[in-house]
Amino acid sequence: MEVEAVAVEAPPAPEAPPLFADGLPVVLEETPEGLANLSAQGCNACHWQSHDDWANTPHASAWSDPEYVEALARVGNTTACRSCHLPLANQHHRIAAGFVGGDFTRPQMVENDIWDASLMAEGVTCAACHVRDGVVVSTRAAPDAPHPVAVSNELHTAEMCATCHQLTWPGADRPFYDTYGEWKASAYAAAGISCQECHMPDEPGASAASRFAARPSHAFPADLDRGLSVLLDLDAPEAQRGNPFPVRVRLQNTGAGHHIPTGSPFKSYRVLVAIEDLNGERLTPATEFVLGRTISPEPPWTTLSDNRIPAGGEIAFEHRFEVSQKKAAQQAILVLRVVRAVAGSGGSLDDSATILERRLPIAVL
Repeated sequence: MEVEAVAVEAPPAPEAPPLFADGLPVVLEETPEGLANLSAQGCNACHWQSHDDWANTPHASAWSDPEYVEALARVGNTTACRSCHLPLANQHHRIAAGFVGGDFTRPQMVENDIWDASLMAEGVTCAACHVRDGVVVSTRAAPDAPHPVAVSNELHTAEMCATCHQLTWPGADRPFYDTYGEWKASAYAAAGISCQECHMPDEPGASAASRFAARPSHAFPADLDRGLSVLLDLDAPEAQRGNPFPVRVRLQNTGAGHHIPTGSPFKSYRVLVAIEDLNGERLTPATEFVLGRTISPEPPWTTLSDNRIPAGGEIAFEHRFEVSQKKAAQQAILVLRVVRAVAGSGGSLDDSATILERRLPIAVL
């Protein structure tokens, strides 16, 4: 006897709980069934592409990054910083049981009996976003997964990122971290373009045994040349030795939905412009333009100046170079470099910290 096939609709995947309803750090008391541990090492067995993306990001090194260590020393080892750079309670050797007078800069620390030293080394690890209440949290249902999966639409939202990328310091005139606020005030937010659309774009490759042909990148791309346009304006393509050679520079934020630079107020970009010969030797001293936010040296970190470029904005400056008459006539390069200060160097510059470079051939006559 033939039996007619009847389509059966699969039950909907369970909805995940709010990811950060109780703030940070998140307490994980239960390892999802099917997982041996909460470490990213276990995720690597099936989700190797996402794991390998993540392993080379600032998220993975959030706890050990030299710039973070230097910044932490400046702000006084506050739990406000530690709770995002180690977002799981399981990652903290000691944890705040309360705060003196409600002041989060004066925590009452106690020993943490769920501390996991291996997990601490992983910074913003997989479980920080993808494990809650004994289930793995994902943007997609996975009925065949070897562990329970709950679907969370929160993972798609900028508000998810704001948990750590927005921080207000008591008494400050402006947020300490304001990446979410910058985005919220931009045309990107008005158009519904979330953080994930730029920083977690879909890329080829299935996530584990998924039926989907693409997965969200976990490399969190943030290349400056995708966000910043550098426009150089000259009177002529030749520099006459002994005469002024004016160069006008326009920096436009054409691809970032937040300020450039964004994030830590201790981060700034130094824009260096010089004329060099074809071997990289300078024919003129470099001019320097600092792009960033300056704050007071002590809490509440009052903003003293801020010339960062908002989404869709631009900034311009001009410098008049002069190549000495003692230099030979030759082909040369007008070079613009955007450089970050090396952490712990007292603000010195290092070419290894160059994050963007533009080169324009000119002639020296």
